[in-house]
Amino acid sequence: MKRLTTVIFKCTDYPIRILGMVTAVSMGIGAAYATGPPTRYLTLTYTCYLSNLPVTAKQVDWWIPVPVSNERQTVEILKADLSAGIINTESKYGNKMYYRHINLSPEKSADTITITLSYKIRVNEKSVPEAGQLAPLPKVNAGSSMHVYLINNRLIPFEGPIAKLKGQLQLPAEPIPAAMQIYDYLINTMVYNYQAPGAGKGDVLWACNSHTGDCSDYHSIFIGVCRSSGIPADHVFGLPLKTKQGKGEVKDWHCWARFWVNGPGWITIDASEASKHPELRNYNFGTLSDTYLTLTHGRDVILQPAQKGEPLNIFADPYVEVDGSHFENVKWIASFQEEN
Repeated sequence: MKRLTTVIFKCTDYPIRILGMVTAVSMGIGAAYATGPPTRYLTLTYTCYLSNLPVTAKQVDWWIPVPVSNERQTVEILKADLSAGIINTESKYGNKMYYRHINLSPEKSADTITITLSYKIRVNEKSVPEAGQLAPLPKVNAGSSMHVYLINNRLIPFEGPIAKLKGQLQLPAEPIPAAMQIYDYLINTMVYNYQAPGAGKGDVLWACNSHTGDCSDYHSIFIGVCRSSGIPADHVFGLPLKTKQGKGEVKDWHCWARFWVNGPGWITIDASEASKHPELRNYNFGTLSDTYLTLTHGRDVILQPAQKGEPLNIFADPYVEVDGSHFENVKWIASFQEEN
């Protein structure tokens, strides 16, 4: 018989830019809203499947990323069976996750475990006017809370290609114009190809040498150059909620970067989407569309409770360990429905 366990948990040439001219009209996507951007209301169901467990497996530890409310989105858990699992928060970045430990029964013929999480979501577009204006705000000491966004990661080292690129670009001192120069470099020199061998890990050595990759590769370069220049920067992961007749499905995540400036705070950029869609070039510097639900952020993540394996390069998919070892045969799908 099958074991079925279900938890309902409902880098060279830069375009000439005119300061202050990038408005909602010049972006070419969406009008300028007199009362703010429209709000999307959705219900989302996120289902994970774990299958083909080893016949000798005795226990499973399962961590699933959980979206949280922030200045752009509100997330409400519809139902939770916390007798089976628990919501934890890791300490480095504050990411939340649903954690469940499963002791497997002696019957080993069953090989499918399913966990379903359900949410009610409200999401808005967020735009930072200072980004479109290329405001020459000064770089200031961001304080200890930003330290984690100024240091390197295992796949974002500052030496080698990042140091060379930083020297090549000769960035201005002000963070927003500097970030724009890095953004322009990526769009002008990188070729988007998520299928390239080596793509999808956010490995700056590979990405700088190959000049290709997916969203994680583009934005790892951006983050590396920003951080090595003293500009706090972060890697953000989320779900693209693109609708078709008011509903849709998601089977993969998307990512973007953000950098911090004293005054406006975090400013989002999405160089890979701008590379694919030139009409979004201005829009994607300083605006995060309501298409995206933010899920997690940061690199080299230690879960809560801590996994047995090494820190996660990216925590945007469910992570599973079977008897203390990483187990890869886990899949997920998210389905959503517009409510307004």
